[in-house]
Amino acid sequence: VQIPGRLTDKVYKLFLDPTGKHAIISMDSMENYYLPAIMKKVKSINKLKGHLVESVAWNGKNATEVTSKDILIGTSNGLIFETELESSADKLRFQSGPERYIKQVYKLNKSEASETVERITGLYFHRFPPSSLRLDTRYFVIATTPNHLYQFVGELGQDQPLFTKLFSGYEGNPPQFLELPGETLNYSEFHVIYSGKDKIPSSFVWLTEPGIFHGVFDFENAKQTGTVAAGTRLIRYDVLDNSNEENISVLPPVSITVTEFHTLLLFKDRLIAVALLNEEVIFEDYFQGSAFDDVISVLVDPSTKMVWMYSQVSIFQFEVIREDRYVWRMLLERKEFEEAKQFCKDNPIHMDKVLTAQADDFFEKKNYEEAAKYYAQSQKSFEQVALKFLEISKRDALKVFLIQKFNSLKSQDKTQMSMLLTWLTELYLNDIGKLKDDDKIELLEEISKQFRDFLQKHQVTSCLNENPTLCATLSDLIASHGDADNMIFFAKLMKDHEKVITYYIQRDEFGEALAALSNQQNPELYYKYSPELIAHIPKDVVSAWIMLKSNLNPKKLIPSLIHYAQHSPQSSEAIRYLEFCIRDLHNNDQAIHDYLISLYAKNRHEIKLEAYLQDQGRNVMYDPKYALRLCAEYRCHRSCVYIYAAMGLFDEAVDLALKEVSVNLAKENAQIPEDDEELKKRLWLLIARHVIEERNDIKQAMDFLKDCDLLKIEDILPFFPDFVTIDHFKDAICSSLQEYNKHIESLRNEMQEATESAKSLREDIQAMKNRAFYLFPCGHMFHTDCLMFEIEPYLNERQKSRLKELQKMLGTSYTKELQAAESASRDSCKDELDELIASECLYCGELMISLIDQPFISPDQFDSVKESWR
Repeated sequence: VQIPGRLTDKVYKLFLDPTGKHAIISMDSMENYYLPAIMKKVKSINKLKGHLVESVAWNGKNATEVTSKDILIGTSNGLIFETELESSADKLRFQSGPERYIKQVYKLNKSEASETVERITGLYFHRFPPSSLRLDTRYFVIATTPNHLYQFVGELGQDQPLFTKLFSGYEGNPPQFLELPGETLNYSEFHVIYSGKDKIPSSFVWLTEPGIFHGVFDFENAKQTGTVAAGTRLIRYDVLDNSNEENISVLPPVSITVTEFHTLLLFKDRLIAVALLNEEVIFEDYFQGSAFDDVISVLVDPSTKMVWMYSQVSIFQFEVIREDRYVWRMLLERKEFEEAKQFCKDNPIHMDKVLTAQADDFFEKKNYEEAAKYYAQSQKSFEQVALKFLEISKRDALKVFLIQKFNSLKSQDKTQMSMLLTWLTELYLNDIGKLKDDDKIELLEEISKQFRDFLQKHQVTSCLNENPTLCATLSDLIASHGDADNMIFFAKLMKDHEKVITYYIQRDEFGEALAALSNQQNPELYYKYSPELIAHIPKDVVSAWIMLKSNLNPKKLIPSLIHYAQHSPQSSEAIRYLEFCIRDLHNNDQAIHDYLISLYAKNRHEIKLEAYLQDQGRNVMYDPKYALRLCAEYRCHRSCVYIYAAMGLFDEAVDLALKEVSVNLAKENAQIPEDDEELKKRLWLLIARHVIEERNDIKQAMDFLKDCDLLKIEDILPFFPDFVTIDHFKDAICSSLQEYNKHIESLRNEMQEATESAKSLREDIQAMKNRAFYLFPCGHMFHTDCLMFEIEPYLNERQKSRLKELQKMLGTSYTKELQAAESASRDSCKDELDELIASECLYCGELMISLIDQPFISPDQFDSVKESWR
């Protein structure tokens, strides 16, 4: 690129923005030029003419290919300008130069040490990074001279120039500054190091006469302190000199630059790299040959991280390889452990050293619980760490260490997990026991909660579930300490329901035992513990059974019910459960039904027993013989009657009802056998005989004749005494005679109707014998005269004439004479007549098919038929 101007004019400094899209060239003649990447010619910045540019603060994040956005320019006479440079050809056509605007926004004061104006050798600005609470809109500006570092903090304006508002706050109010001694050095450099993906400025390096001044940015305290620089330190040049010569002053470097963790110092004869974390020289390269004469500067490409150095005649390139490989060690030496971990994630050996050092540091500071956490993460000997805490009696820290170690184990480390779990349980139980003795209630509750929370962890419960032996060991251990509450908690956690239920039963806490029983789903435990529980809380136990519905087998609960019945004579809850099983669960087990009958009978619940037997009917689910024996034993005669009926023993049922219950119940049972009239009549005769012979109630016996149609007066007459008067059953005899008369009259009428029907039938048969007819294969039948009448209209004249001749020859009625004719002529005439009228069926033959298009009513009959419908 050709720069216009005098041949004797030289480039004083060149400033390239971090993106490589914009450059400012400052000449010795105080001419300044702008060179954008998209153009091949420089453009003069006319409004900067007469100013020697010493530094530029680029707007790296906002710059584009066509505009630099708002930037700051520092000059040799202490002035700070704000401008925006543009490279658009359309805009340059209407502007005198590439600057969209340019304005002086601040002027540094004269140095206190001399009357010379301070040259601004370094200039930088950046927005405050967002805090955790809000988006910070402030900016900070740093301007350096060979001896001073100035800091400005404030808000930008809305209109260009933007920095006027920020610098206006320092008019008459000098900014914060740092001053370092120096008289001979007339140049300086200021560099910023970024961190993270967001490229937030983290630290800075400043070349000064006494040494390299570096520090970090502290944005959190900038509002209180008014400065963003913190943790500043000075690296003196004589400390960096490795020569053995004494009393020789070391000259400042020609130039410096920075990488992420180091600063590179370019001297006339060598290039050295200094680690900013420990301020040690980690690289040194001495120059040999004329190519290194008059070295000018060293810099780092922000994109490729490549290091470049150039002299008057040569350009040199340095490649940085794994710059951060020793950063973790430097941070470890500074006890910045968390930062050190970030640089040894891929190296477990380095990570272990950091963790161990961090744990030792916490231990020395007597922060034992934090030390325990980091010891657990390190690979330091388990026994060594455990003894370390035991020697100083720090049980809490030991518990933290053991818990962390337990959490870090894998599922296959069963032996180690068992050991740690047992040890932790012992420690917790000892602490709980000691707190109980000291009566420290609040602390006791806290430790107990920690212990229970630990036991409920998924890793702990998984380990215990997979190792029944360990589970039993811990249970015995807790029991040995006499800690009943935690023993029950552990049993519940391990779902050892039997131990929980047994514990509550032994302490007569039957309600808690039933609650524990209800919280599990194993029906076998109900069968095991219900006998004990139902004896004390029968109502609650039965309610729990009912809640489970069909999940329990009622047959297996009979022992519990029997145990309950022995302690409770009323057995009301047992009856309630059995009734539920039969009514709601439709249980058909004979044992259930038999036991319910026995409870009804023993407790004299005759009404319920009779209702149950009536509901059962004859399709019974109980053992009728067993039920009959029970009812007879407890003198439940009415129930015995129902059982006899269910067994089909109606004679016994009626007999027992007559002897022990009532005649009405006997009558009910006598009505049951509907299909067996003989049995039914016999039962009624038993009832009648009992009424007549035992009660001598003739009137009631007479009423039986109305109740049972099968009984007649003559059936019960033999039961009456020999000397009974007729007055008692005169009405019955008269009624019986009247019924007989009615029956005889009815028979007489039926005989008369039968005689008349027979006579009519004989006449019809006789008539059928005297009248000939035709039967066709299709099933139609016609009388001979009827068929001739029907078919005659469809014959032609010749056929009609022949039909009449045949009728005369055979007789007009075609009766017995036709059947009796034996002559050949009559047979011939008969055959011809058959052919004429009966060759085919009138309704199924061709004649009917040919008439399908004929109307039902002929035209000559239509009017008469129509008239008949009016």
